[in-house]
Amino acid sequence: MGKPVVDSKNSVTYAEVHAAILGIVIGILAGYVSTMGFESVGIGFVMISPEIGVCGDVQIAQQTIRREPWYALAAFLVGGAVGTLI
Repeated sequence: MGKPVVDSKNSVTYAEVHAAILGIVIGILAGYVSTMGFESVGIGFVMISPEIGVCGDVQIAQQTIRREPWYALAAFLVGGAVGTLI
């Protein structure tokens, strides 16, 4: 796997933290714009964000989403709920 965060005994790695950050940011944006009446923009975020991990030009995001898709997905769902409530 990856290197532990801050050399702790915790098993969370940098890739897992980065995947969670990516997921929550995209989720908050998608949830927020969908409540503002721009559902198509929210759907666009949902459709485009996996493409970054598959064929985008952001190498670090590609590697992170490929390695830790479940962290990104869980954070996306939490972020979407938070973005909807804002």
